Amino acid sequence: MDLWHVPASREQGWYLALMAPNVKGPTFAWLDPSRLYCHQQGLQDCIADLLQPFRADPIDLIAGIDAMGFILGAAIANTLQKGFLAIRKAGHLCVETCTEPYTDYSAHHKLMEMRMDAVQPGVAAICIEDSEGGRWIQEHYKCAQCVPPHLRSQFNSHQLESFQAFGARPGQA
Repeated sequence: MDLWHVPASREQGWYLALMAPNVKGPTFAWLDPSRLYCHQQGLQDCIADLLQPFRADPIDLIAGIDAMGFILGAAIANTLQKGFLAIRKAGHLCVETCTEPYTDYSAHHKLMEMRMDAVQPGVAAICIEDSEGGRWIQEHYKCAQCVPPHLRSQFNSHQLESFQAFGARPGQA
């Protein structure tokens, strides 16, 4: 896909084809979303799709989890003109925090932390995969996805058809 091409029909998730496959091995995430962040219309449409389920909800703060959540969360906070709370890997914040264990994309067990003085009750979440953690989040919180139903099986198998444009073969990553 041409990096700057915007399709005439901008259906939900069109911008997901901008994401590149992992070519560095299992210690990295299965895809790289950085081309999406470089594409103005793609990023705008992604944010609009993620915000769709929350249109009627009062939102006072956006939180994002390390890496991809920092970028999308900060962009969403800017779009809504709200503050942004970074949820970080444990040990990076010098204020009172709450920590929670999690397992990352490479199956490493880690701790996340966030400052306690910025959060009030009421949580929503954004998930992209049908993983154990993603299903738990969807069962317990209001969720949004930018992955349309016809692409979910590709996301769950970590192999997008659009990866063919990068010369990636199934199972290469």
